[in-house]
Formats: sequence, C-alpha cells, structure tokens
Amino acid sequence: MSKLLAVIPFFLFIFVSCETSDVDGKWDDNIKLSENNITISAEANTVLITTKGSSWWVAGIILNDDSDYDISDIDTTQLDFVISTEDFIIERKNAKEIHVSITPNNTGLERTLTVSLQAGNYFDGFNVHQTID
Repeated sequence: MSKLLAVIPFFLFIFVSCETSDVDGKWDDNIKLSENNITISAEANTVLITTKGSSWWVAGIILNDDSDYDISDIDTTQLDFVISTEDFIIERKNAKEIHVSITPNNTGLERTLTVSLQAGNYFDGFNVHQTID
C-alpha cells in the first residue's frame, strides 16, 4: 500500500504539469495579406496588396510556374524596394503595401505571377492571374 501511495503523487504531478500546446514550429499568420488571389484583365495593370504585419520579406517569385526569379541581390526585408523585370514590377513602398504592376498580356495564354512571402517561420503569398483577350 505504501508503494501505491508513493506512486500516486508522481502520476498526479505528471498529469498536472502536462498542458496542451501548439506543435513546435507552427506560427500564426503574422503577415495577414489583404488578398491571396487576384484576377486582372490582359491590359497593363497595377494592384495593391496590403499586410497587417510589417516584418515580412519576399521569399520567391514565379511567373507561369516556370520562371523562378533570382532576387538574392535585393534586400526585401527593407521597408522600400523594387523588383523590376520586363514582365512585372513588385514594389514595397512602406511596411504594409505591395504594389504589383504587370505589362499587357500578349502571350495568348493566361499568366500567373506567384509571390511568396515569409515572416519568421510563417509562409504566405499571393497570386496575380492575368487573363487573355
């Protein structure tokens, strides 16, 4: 009986000290994008995407699933930067605004610009779908 009484406090301690928590590495949305999917016409367009968080950076850019753009020479953690190509311009003008300008779509195919963002270990992004005429 004394052994049982010695074991009860041990198990009681284990049950009381255990608490449920989120999975390690799981982060809450600290970017909070205004939109994740935007559809625009084939004409030249500019869209504005806003964030509620301000400590994000661009992790990657893909156009039509086959063009991965090298942005390693641009510090996208800064509050203002410009990424410019012949097809699009992505500009961060302040901590919480992303301006995306896209040239006219004369390809005959729908285009999708995918921009991946990161803040700590949280990943998010948005797609700009450009139709054809």
